[in-house]
Amino acid sequence: MAELEQGLDLTQFDSVRLWIRASGPEPQQYIRVFLRHYDPAYAGSGKEADLKPHEVVYDPAAQALPVEFRLEQFMVASWWVQNHPLPVHLLGPQLDHTVYLTLTTPGTVQPGLHRIELEAAEFVGVWVAPAQFRLAIIAVWVFSMGGFLLWDWRRSRRKLDQALRGKRELKQANARLQAISGEYEAKAHHDALTGVSNRLGLKHDLRLLMRAQEELMFPLAVVFTDIDHFKSINDSLGHDAGDEVLKQFAQCLKTHIQREDLLARWGGEEFVLLMPLTTAEEAFEVAERLRKLLAEQTWPSGLTVSASFGVAQARRHSDGEAGVEAAMRSADQAMYKAKREGRNRVVQAPAEDAAAS
Repeated sequence: MAELEQGLDLTQFDSVRLWIRASGPEPQQYIRVFLRHYDPAYAGSGKEADLKPHEVVYDPAAQALPVEFRLEQFMVASWWVQNHPLPVHLLGPQLDHTVYLTLTTPGTVQPGLHRIELEAAEFVGVWVAPAQFRLAIIAVWVFSMGGFLLWDWRRSRRKLDQALRGKRELKQANARLQAISGEYEAKAHHDALTGVSNRLGLKHDLRLLMRAQEELMFPLAVVFTDIDHFKSINDSLGHDAGDEVLKQFAQCLKTHIQREDLLARWGGEEFVLLMPLTTAEEAFEVAERLRKLLAEQTWPSGLTVSASFGVAQARRHSDGEAGVEAAMRSADQAMYKAKREGRNRVVQAPAEDAAAS
């Protein structure tokens, strides 16, 4: 008889493995294996005979070691049930408080020396039921996916916050530029007729902006524009009318661009627009919108005024001011191409030109 310490709950196991050797005078030496269960409802006396026995009977000589029994194969001994009448709810196997594992011979055996040796007993089960394990795997997967989505959301939010912070810093840099430029406001930096920057003023403002926040300027788009047939306006209506057209043209551009963009009169009827944090494709849309707005304006002497636009992009800031100047050349060439193709249109510099810029 092997005592199971403090009573063992066998319902968490599936089977029991036994290493048993038996010998005796009979050719077939059957062994009865008992699992005895304690329940105070019928074993309160503490006597072994009152413990509910669950048994299997087998021939150890016919089985290789170890022999393994499923716990569901153990049935309550009928002779014990006859001597221990039980209420209905206590009928049947009970293995949740098993206190003994007992080995005996059958009831009738030949006289002589019967030897039964129990070398080891091992209860076998799984820690987690397959259904519970599958649920646990699903739960881990769902938790992991949720964690990944949360991490990805936070990463995307950080990138968005950084972009917004960059926008704010650019606005702040531009505000600082405007404050500093107050000290440098001079006639030499502005076009006296239109009030916007001239070529020298544009270079000055660009240098200040790049010094303050160069890394927040790129991608940077450049737009060149030129009033179509401006010479004929001067020739037919005089320079005063031409000056009014230039002033209204500059005011229209200035009114419909962002505050961070830099606008300058490049010379004659040519104007240039520098647009920080703007791609060539976005600048193309802005130029197209400006082109259409010009057609909606009411011009002096009933004139119809249009303009041609060229767009290019300075993608990298490693070349600094030189990269911007290269993009300006590309935009200027694109504008002249718009002139050649019939005027009153927007032309974007080829991608290779923009990359070279």
